[in-house]
Formats: sequence, structure tokens, C-alpha cells
Amino acid sequence: MRAADRSVQRHGKPAWLVYAGIFVTAMSTLLLEFTLTRVLSVSLWYHFAFMIISIALLGFGISGVVLFRSKRLAKIPSGKLLSVLGVIYGFSVIAGFILFNRIPFDPFSLLSDPVQFVYLPLYYLLITIPFFFAGLIISAILTRYKPQVSSLYFADLVGAGLACVVFALVMPALGGSGSIVAAAALGFIAAILFGYESNRMIALIAFIFLLLTSIFLIDTDEKLPIRVTANKIFGNYMEMNPELKVRTDWNIFSKVDVMKDDEQSQDGYNTYLAIIDAGNSTTTIPNVKSMPVTGKPADASNMAFASKDSVGKVFIIGSAGGGEILAGLYHSARSITAVEINGILNDHLTENLSYWTGPLVKDNKKVKLITDDARSELTSKRIQYDVIISAHTISSSAVASGAMSLVENYILTQEALEDYIKHLEWDGVLYISRPETQLPKIIVSLKKARLETSKGLEASKRSFVVFRRPPGEFEGDMGFLGGVLYSKRGFSDEQIVKLRSEAASLGLEILYDPNLSKPSIITEAIESPVDVMISKYGAKVTPATDDKPFFDQNIGFSGLTFNGVKETFSQDDKAILALKDKPVAETTMIVILLQSILAAFAFLILPFMVSRSKVISEKGTRSFLAYFSLLGIAYIMMQIALIQKFTLFLGQPVYTLLTVVSSMLVFSGLGSLFSAKIVRGGGKRLHLIFIIISVSILLIGFLNPYLFDAMNRADIWLRVLITIAVVAVPSFFMGMPFPLGIGMIRENESNVTALAWAVNGFFSVIGSVLAMIFAMTAGFRFVFVFAALCYLAAMFFAAKRSGLSKA
Repeated sequence: MRAADRSVQRHGKPAWLVYAGIFVTAMSTLLLEFTLTRVLSVSLWYHFAFMIISIALLGFGISGVVLFRSKRLAKIPSGKLLSVLGVIYGFSVIAGFILFNRIPFDPFSLLSDPVQFVYLPLYYLLITIPFFFAGLIISAILTRYKPQVSSLYFADLVGAGLACVVFALVMPALGGSGSIVAAAALGFIAAILFGYESNRMIALIAFIFLLLTSIFLIDTDEKLPIRVTANKIFGNYMEMNPELKVRTDWNIFSKVDVMKDDEQSQDGYNTYLAIIDAGNSTTTIPNVKSMPVTGKPADASNMAFASKDSVGKVFIIGSAGGGEILAGLYHSARSITAVEINGILNDHLTENLSYWTGPLVKDNKKVKLITDDARSELTSKRIQYDVIISAHTISSSAVASGAMSLVENYILTQEALEDYIKHLEWDGVLYISRPETQLPKIIVSLKKARLETSKGLEASKRSFVVFRRPPGEFEGDMGFLGGVLYSKRGFSDEQIVKLRSEAASLGLEILYDPNLSKPSIITEAIESPVDVMISKYGAKVTPATDDKPFFDQNIGFSGLTFNGVKETFSQDDKAILALKDKPVAETTMIVILLQSILAAFAFLILPFMVSRSKVISEKGTRSFLAYFSLLGIAYIMMQIALIQKFTLFLGQPVYTLLTVVSSMLVFSGLGSLFSAKIVRGGGKRLHLIFIIISVSILLIGFLNPYLFDAMNRADIWLRVLITIAVVAVPSFFMGMPFPLGIGMIRENESNVTALAWAVNGFFSVIGSVLAMIFAMTAGFRFVFVFAALCYLAAMFFAAKRSGLSKA
């Protein structure tokens, strides 16, 4: 054996290249996870991106089982093993991406097209493979260099934490396919690091692959196209008509394609169509040639202004392509504050497409366009408005969070509606449009919010006017566009006449006004007490809250039926409609949970039942593996809950990603590094670590609303610093239990390190699903409590293992 190879052998002290290699591997893996979440939201739909990524990360768990059981891998020198695995990982990232984009998988057709059951496992497999090899690399390092696990785990977590920064830079610059290339390139760099001293030939091969990978950065979208499911109509129409495409842009939470509308507009404003994530949602961008606006735009938001003789201040929640801005200018609004969280759309209005939008926003002193979360912006000022508009804001998105969470925003929670009412003038109008199926929920939520803001005074029936766009053949019985107009003072008879006239001119149908009361669930929602409606209709009308911000949850887990599940997965070309009135989220969560449990049984439990491993048969070892399962569940739950809650505080997803996720991982890495001192101190402070973790989790879970209320008017830099400070404390101590646990593994159980990694990985996936199920049923406060209890339970197993329980 060559001398150079001894520096990376098992039982030896790892060379600095091993630390660099695990750092780069972790960075690449999390970058891949973030990117695939984005890519699959474009290719499929956001719920199923969550499902597939969670299953793919089971590859981490499987890798630990394979490493534990494989005698052949144990015989391979560390430098050679790690460098070869790095090459395979980098290659599998690109190869897997190319292959799964050739599979015509569509989850919404799963039960209407039997061949989808063939595509499904292939899709899973191709996405899982890179995570499997990345997991092998990390688990092999932790297993072979167990005495240095604290410092190695530090490098792993810090690399993952800095992946957030890399993702925020790479995704807008290179797009989805380009970010896949970047993740693969980092894999090859890791292989070069692992093999540089001991396996120069493998390092050279990795370098050649790295150079070849750069070829994909030229015409990336042509070489690595993202296949869009056939049920995304707009995305596929654009692909079939490339001459209509104007431009494509990416950011960390969306892909925005702009295409020409090949039909002339009847209102005189031709439009570009902005397609978000290939069809998850769309918005029009009007062609404005001059000011003042003289032609009336054919936009339903005209209803917000029709009852008013004059319009002063206007606040727009989610200004998107600018249609509501145009309507406000047509009605001579004195000032318009338009807030849109997607910076790409704002850049289009002000710079990229200013030749098209003209003076709509650019150099228009009446319009203030802001890139931020609209609710954060509204509550940061003590200003009341004549008109507040929330036009078809989409509240569900798969933000690449690292926690695989379906992040909800807080635009239509009860507390949000309370904020809107507080910032509405006495004679002001609040306009909210959503799919018709959700109108009863909006009405009940507004009534509940009014009860809270007016100290028990329920909204009068004269406060509501409800309308819809008559549904087309594609939509069925319920229209995709419905709207609620709300006035604190109530609408007068004269205003109602104006609104009826406006609706007729726009081709809209009035479903309810104070002088038109026909039997329907909408009339019932307006004229019945709130508690009666909630008791009768349950989740369909129960307001979302800041603790349970799932506005689109209209069924609830208790309302799931076999026929409902079957219908959800048989939507075909009506998939986009299913997102708003079918139990997609509930069904997805149940399916993931069942798949995760089955995968854990098949790859973790069953192999040891069959082999009857002596190590696993020892009672002490089995119970100690429960320790790592609890850590996996608790850490991912805490990450999801922190991301969710601080999204409300920070507003923009980029701040949440760079502040919450990155800080949590980096400070956990520092905690891991410091944990080595705990071990040298004899572990006497073990109990204290878990108590600090649990108490800090509970404090954050119960006190975050008060912190947010107190600081919601602070500048963003101060909110970022506060977030880092709050996240840092539990995260620092949460980084300690895993390396401390590895340190407790006895010499005769050395290979159990790989198994601990496997158990941690499997239960992290299960924990991510449970976190969302708990949040949807009991709220995020319960998620914090459950995570704290998991850490306390882990303390029991750690104390039992270390012998402290006898003290």
C-alpha cells in the first residue's frame, strides 16, 4: 500500500481533503435537492414535487443500510472508495436528470392511465440514485472516521448551510437545468478532492468529467430540457409555439415564461402572458402606450372601484402583471401601492418589458411598486386605504426550503384579513378574488375577522357583494374566477346599482348582494352566524389562521374518501382545477407517509429480520437506534416549523432561505464542532443540552406571534438579525446530539454508525411528512411541542446509553 493512501485509511486521521470533500458533497446534495424541488414544481405540480423529493431522500437512509451490510465496500481503501463514489454521484445527477425528463409521468392521471404505475417507480428510482451515492459518501466518512465525527459533521452541515447561498446565486443565473449542472460539477470536484493524494487516476477522470460537464452550460435548456407534464396546458402550448416566447427567467421559487398572446384584446390593451412554473398560475401583462389611461381594461378588479365616486389610496396584494394597477389608474386613483413578492414580475414591469408596459409603472409617480410580502408591507405602516385588492393570489408554493415543506403564505389567514380590515377606511372596499369553490370560506373568514376587529360586532349582510365569471365548459359547474367585495360601512342601494352595472359590462354574474338574496351556500355564509357555518361545513369554511395557514385545505383529513382520492388522481387535463377543490395536499401527505413507512420496512427492518444480525439483535443497540430516529424526526420538524413561521416575519422567500435554513445548518455545524468538548468532559452536561433544546423550541413555538407583532415595523436588516439570533440558540445545541450519539457507539459496534445514519435518514423523511400532517390538523404550535418532546425522549435513550440514568 502506498504511503499516500494511508492518510485516508479507515481508523486513521482524515486528511484535510476529506473535510473539504464532505463539505463540497453536502453543498452539492442540498443544491440538488433545492433545484429538483424547483424543477419538479415546473415539470409536475408543487404538491408532487414535495412527494418525489421526500421519497428520493430515502436514498440517504438506504445508503446507510447498504454500507452497514456490505463487506465488499468495507474492504475498499477510503480514498479510492470516496473518489469513485464522487464520480458516480456527479454522473448520476446529470444522467438521472436526462432520463427522468424522458418519462411521461403525470400523477394527476395515475388512476386514469394504468401505464403511470410503470412510470412512477422509474421516476422515483432515477431521482433517488444521486441521493443514494451522496449518502454513501457521507455515511462512509462518518463510519470510517468516527473519532473525528464532530468536526466532520461540522464540515457537512456548514457545506449544506452555504448551499443556500449558492442556490440563491446559481438558480437565477443558470436556471433549473443549469443548477443541475452546477450540482453535478460540485460532485466531480468532491471526487477530485477525495482522490487527489491517493488515487490520481480517478481524480483525473473526475476532472475530465468536470470539463465535459461545462459543455452543458452552453444552450443548457436545449441540451437538458425540462419535460412538462401534458396536463399543464399553458406550458405545453408555449413549447409547441416557441415563436411566441418572449423570455424566460428563474428565481429561487419560480420560473416565469413570458409569451405573446396571439389573440387581439377587445379592450384595446394587448397582453403578454406570464406563465409561472409552466402553468401553476398565469398573469397578463398589458401593453400600455400612454398616460392618462383612457380606455377601460376588461379586468374583474374594476369591481373594486365601481361603487366609489372617487378613489384615494389603493393597496394591491400581489400586483403580478399589472392588470389591477391599470384598473386603478383608469379609475383615477391618487396613489397606488402595488406589492408583488415575485421580483421577476416587478422587473418586467419596470425594466425588462418596459417597452411593452410603457408608463404603467416606470416613471409613474402615482404608482409605487414594491418587491416584498404584501402583508408584511401593509402592517409595517400605519396607513388606511380606500381600496385594498387581493386578486387571485396563489397561497401554495413549493419553496426550496431544504425541509421539503409545502410552504404556505399568510395572505388569506384570519389574522391577515384582520390586518386588511384595520387598514381599510370606514367607507373603503376590500376586493378578494379566488376560485368560486372558495368564496364561502372567504366570507366566513371575513366575518370572523370582523368579529375580532370590532369586538364582537358581526359584519352586516350589507357589507358583502359576491360575483363570479360564468364557468366555461372546461371549468364545469363552478367558475375559476369568483370574487367578494367587502365594505365595513356597508353598500348603499345606489352603490349596489353601480356594482350590478359594472358586473354586467364585464360579463360577470352577481351571486349575492344585499338586495338579491337567493338560496345558496354563499347566502347562507353571509346571513348565518359564523359558528353555525363552521359546525355545518367544517374544513370547507373554517378560516385559516397564522398557526394553520392552509387556506386551500377544503376537505381535511377526516373528509378523505376513497372516491375523493380516486378523483384527485384522475383529473387528466383538468389538473389545475384540482389544486383548488380537491384534497390534493391531504392525499399527497397520506401517500408519502405510507410510502415512507413501507420503504423503511423494506430497506431497514426486513433485511435485518431476514439476516438476524447479531449486532441488531442486541437489545441495547436496538433501543439506541431509536435515539437516532427521534433526532431525525425532531430536527426536520423544527426546520419545517421555523421556515414556516419566519416566512411571515421576513416576507420574501430569499430571506427565509438565507436566514433560517442557512443559519440553522451553520449553527448546528458549530454545535457539532463544540460537542467534542462535551465528550472530553465526560458527558456530564448531556441532560442540559437536551433541556436547552426543548425549552428553546417551546419558547419559539409559543412566543413567536408576540415577537412578530412587536417587530413587524422594523427594517428588514433588523428582522434578519433578530431571526438569526433566535434560530442560532436551538440550532447550536441541535447540532450536538447526532455526533454525541455516534461517539457513544462502542468499538464492537463500529459499523452501527452507518446504520445510525440510515435510521436518521429514514425518520427524517417520515418526520417531514408528519410535520405537515400535524400542522394541517393541529397547527404549527403543536409541531414545535412534538419536536421538543422528541428531544426529551432522545435524552432518555442517550442517558440510558451513557449510564447517566443510573446517576
